Amino acid sequence: MISATLVLLVFILFVYNYYVRNGKNGRLINLIPGPPVYPIIGCIHPFLISRDDLWTFFTIACDTYSVIFKTWYCFVPVVYISHPDDLEVVLSNTKHNKKGFIFHMLRPLLHTGLFTSEEPKWHSRRKLLAHTYNLNIIQQFIKVLIKEGENMITSLNNSGNAVIKDLVPLLNEYMLNAVIGIMYIFL
Repeated sequence: MISATLVLLVFILFVYNYYVRNGKNGRLINLIPGPPVYPIIGCIHPFLISRDDLWTFFTIACDTYSVIFKTWYCFVPVVYISHPDDLEVVLSNTKHNKKGFIFHMLRPLLHTGLFTSEEPKWHSRRKLLAHTYNLNIIQQFIKVLIKEGENMITSLNNSGNAVIKDLVPLLNEYMLNAVIGIMYIFL
C-alpha cells in the first residue's frame, strides 16, 4: 500500500514537472541559458554549499552563461539579472512588477500594508511616505545611529576585561535610545 502510494506520488511529481517546465511559460524560461536542470529538484543541488562557495557559483554562472541566466528550484523558475542596464529595464516597467508568492503567503499575517499590497494601493501609500523620508531626515537618522553606536562602543570599552555573555540587554538599551532619538526628529 505504501509503495503504491509512493509510486503514484512520484508519477504525479514527474507529470507536474513536465507540465510546468514544458508549458508556455516554462518553454520561454528554458530559452534562457543556465546550469543543467534535473527532474523535480531542478538546480537546487549547487545551493547546498557554503555561502562563500555560493558566491563563487554565481560569479562563475554569470561568466559561463551570460549576464542573464536561469535556474529552477523544484518547480519554481528564477531568472538572475546581473547587468545594471537590464535591471533598469525590468525595474522601470510596472507591467510585470508583481509581488512574489512569498508576499502572498505573508498577507494573512501582515494584511495588505505597504509591504504586501499590490500596485495601486502600494503606490498611493508610498507617495504618502516619500515626503517623510527625504534625504535630510535620513541624514539625521544616520547621525542618531552613529551617536548611539559610539555610545555603545564606549560602554563596551568601559566594561574593562569583563566578559559580556548576553548582548541582548545592551543592544536593546542602545536600540531603544536610537528609536527615541529618531522620534525626536519628527517632533
